[in-house]
Amino acid sequence: MMTKKEIKLNIGCGPSGLSGWVNYDWGVLPLLSKLSLIRQLVVDFKILPREYNIEWPSIKLVDIRKKFPLKDNTARYIYCSHVLEHFDRWEALKILKECQRVLQKGGIIRIVVPDIEKMFQLYHQAKNQPGRELCRLWWGFNRDKEPKNFIQKLSRRFIRDHQWNYDKSELEILLKEAGFSQIKLSNFQKGKFPDIKSLDLECHKNHSLYLEVIKS
Repeated sequence: MMTKKEIKLNIGCGPSGLSGWVNYDWGVLPLLSKLSLIRQLVVDFKILPREYNIEWPSIKLVDIRKKFPLKDNTARYIYCSHVLEHFDRWEALKILKECQRVLQKGGIIRIVVPDIEKMFQLYHQAKNQPGRELCRLWWGFNRDKEPKNFIQKLSRRFIRDHQWNYDKSELEILLKEAGFSQIKLSNFQKGKFPDIKSLDLECHKNHSLYLEVIKS
């Protein structure tokens, strides 16, 4: 039985959630993770790419835009990677206020989002179609590719594109509005956080902002 001090919460975990963590996610893909036969059919009909037919971790279907099913001050750690940008800013603020509510005093939330500054650095460094690559990072998928048939159009409905993006200053402002004050810049797989080597994904390394925030 997980004690108060041991609760580690991963919100919007996707298929990269870990055992030993309380993994929250919501939507069609997390639902399909629990329905292996239907997931296989969706992949066989090419509605989703074959790489989506994988075994997900144990997750709880929780819409994080609403109140988390946890009591106040019960989580020791919260991990939130490449999640906030998929929501409007006002929704992201509500999510962070819920994180602030359930996090213990002295608890840590680690936040990873696409970094506007790093995305523009990559734009200036790119040698081949930098504008296209920037747009793909900005929206979170290959938005320039036209869906040409029913299956491709249907598969678009599974994509959660980016609604808002952040740099360090804007994310800090949002965190302060949510009630946090102890905000520290971090780096890929660096920081005071458990399982960080498994949680921080290599595919996000070059274009992401990493912050660790302690609840006062």
